[in-house]
Amino acid sequence: MRPQQRPQLTLIVPSIFLMLTACDFETPPSGAPTSWDATEALPMQGVHGQSPAASGGVPSVIMLSPAGASPEIEKTASPFTVDQLGLTFSPRYLLADKGDPITFTNSESALSHNVRLRAFGDTIDVIDADANPGEKLVVQLLAAGGYDVICDMHPGMTAFIFVSEATHSVFAQTDGTFSLDSVPVGTYTLKLWTAASGFQAPRSVEIGPGLNSINLEISG
Repeated sequence: MRPQQRPQLTLIVPSIFLMLTACDFETPPSGAPTSWDATEALPMQGVHGQSPAASGGVPSVIMLSPAGASPEIEKTASPFTVDQLGLTFSPRYLLADKGDPITFTNSESALSHNVRLRAFGDTIDVIDADANPGEKLVVQLLAAGGYDVICDMHPGMTAFIFVSEATHSVFAQTDGTFSLDSVPVGTYTLKLWTAASGFQAPRSVEIGPGLNSINLEISG
């Protein structure tokens, strides 16, 4: 018999700089979770390039924002769901915008889990909540960076969330290659995050015809 469903719990996590590790992940999806509505009339350009390879199973993250644009504008919140079923978080990789509602669900018939989010290199929990069958936990993460998601009841049950405040963001593949579709031409501020080194210093890049390849490999 399914336990009585509890009221939905919503948590808003205050701004903290966070970087997380994760382990044994599948190949992360490519593509950006965000769009910038004000650029619909501009010509579009595909972008590809090379970034550092995944470290400890965690991929690099590439972020582009139009130069001079505030990350607080032109964004539409996108709801995401992370389900727990078959001793697995699904999806195991999630790329979201700052403040997007992320709903953790438990679709098991009778198996309880918990949801623990912890900062990379830190022992302080950002969130630690029960996740019983039929319950929902809604979280809004307000700090850009990575989050490790853990179920303490079942070792090895993990996921990785990265929160971006850029207008275009993408997980690189395991080998560091990445691509972004339909980026409006123009001047952008580019940021790179890696599990090994965290956020790198931002740099300015031009996106346009013949200017669609970016090398982000870190020397030394």
